[in-house]
Amino acid sequence: MTTASLICLAVTGLSIYPSSDTICKYAEVVVEESEKNNIDPTLLVGLIGVESNWKPHAKSWAGACGLTQVLPKYTKKYGNKGRNLTCDELKDPVTSIQVGSRVLRYWIDTYANGRYKTGLCGYNAGFRCKGDSPNGTGMRYAKKVLKYKRKLDRAIKRVKNEDNKYAKSCNRLFFRIGAFCF
Repeated sequence: MTTASLICLAVTGLSIYPSSDTICKYAEVVVEESEKNNIDPTLLVGLIGVESNWKPHAKSWAGACGLTQVLPKYTKKYGNKGRNLTCDELKDPVTSIQVGSRVLRYWIDTYANGRYKTGLCGYNAGFRCKGDSPNGTGMRYAKKVLKYKRKLDRAIKRVKNEDNKYAKSCNRLFFRIGAFCF
């Protein structure tokens, strides 16, 4: 079973997202961009859940747009067009996931020395982030994303365990062809 399929099956069983349709539709993109940017895909799923609740056309009061809620004025460095992207361009889920994962990688590497919690804080609050201070808005945000990530990781583990149990009983009791048991 692919990582994207595991993510899709796991979120379907969680109540932290209103609908798993968008997540399942873009799970392959999340996994692909996570691999390109050396980010755990469940971290990116959690970030998108907190930022936009998986609503592609989300726009914040500050002007951040799309699934990953990136500010258009900061996209030139992370986009693939050599210019700042518009809010409408960032509302395209694939573009948003691509740019958001690059921005997150920047914060994790440049600002946080590889630490997810501080990198997420920077992603949310920029250089105003209070670092490891537990009182800052950015740290509350980081804790929420990491909480979603942990829930998704546990759900994926359950899906894998159930799939293994099913496969063992199927192999033992029935004739198995691919994912189907007869």
